[in-house]
Order: sequence, then structure tokens, then C-alpha cells
Amino acid sequence: MKSNPLITATLLAMAAPAWATDCQQLYEQHLATGLELTYEQFDQTMDAGFRPLAGAGCYRQAADLIEAYIAEHDAPQRSLRWHVAQLRAMDGDSGAAVASARKVLSETEDFSEKPLRWNDYVRATIAFLEQDREALQFHRDQVALGVAEHPGNALNLRLLDSLLSHFDQSYAYATQHIGEE
Repeated sequence: MKSNPLITATLLAMAAPAWATDCQQLYEQHLATGLELTYEQFDQTMDAGFRPLAGAGCYRQAADLIEAYIAEHDAPQRSLRWHVAQLRAMDGDSGAAVASARKVLSETEDFSEKPLRWNDYVRATIAFLEQDREALQFHRDQVALGVAEHPGNALNLRLLDSLLSHFDQSYAYATQHIGEE
């Protein structure tokens, strides 16, 4: 199974320890420069925007920076809100993570036009954060149905399988142990 190097690198970067960094100082440094970046620079470049904060393990500050970016630019990109959800979950703030995750759900999904099972992936993640194993399993199985239709489903399935395997652990732990089912 081929993995997406950008997503893998993001998850690995998000797993770094915060103890080695003054997160508030790093946040202030990136706040001064990060809001001037284009969306592509801020969200899609591994060494820019919020990613240096996430890579240093400063999950709360990385999420705060993204929220400041969204506010500054009235940014509509769903990926920004999804990264906030992931970072809040990495920081252990499940309530805020769920609230952000709910904002990225699509009103409707047409698998014939776009076979990525996005809503099921998001709902499975929410179920994990809300400690609802039954819902996590259901939405994981829906993502599995689309593996042959879109490569993102296979990648997301690996993460969801890790959430199931490490259900009694934190989101940070589960995402750091993908493939160790």
C-alpha cells in the first residue's frame, strides 16, 4: 500500500515533543510572519506556516496560529479547519477538536463524483475523540468500502485502524503508532 508522503510527514512532524521548545516564543515569532503567507505557503509547505510549530510539538500554538490565519484572511479552506481539529486532538483538547472537525463536514457527498469518503473519515475521528467505538467502527468500515475508488481512502483507513487499535489511548499516541496494530 502506497502512502501519501505529505500526510505521513505531517503526522510525524505533529508527533514531536514540545519540551524542547519554548512554544509561546515560537508562536509569537510565526505570528509575526506567518499571517503574511499565501494559503499554499501557510498550509501546504512543510517548513512554513503552522508546520514548524506542529513539528516542535507546539500543537496548541499551531492551532492558534491557524485560527489567527483564518481570521486574518477570512480563509475558506476546509484543510485549515481540519488541521486545527487534528492539532487540538494532538494537544488533548478533544472538545475543541470535535468542534473544529464538525466544521469540515460536507453537506452532501456524491461518491460517483468524488470517491473520497471524507465525511466518514471525519465522523470516525470524531467518534474516537468522543470515545464511541461503535460509531468509529461503522465509519471506518464505510471508508474501507471506498479503498479501491480513491487512494486517500486507503491512507485514511490506516489512521482509522490505528485509532481502533489504540482506542483507549490518546489521539497523539494513536497517530504516532500507525501500522503498529
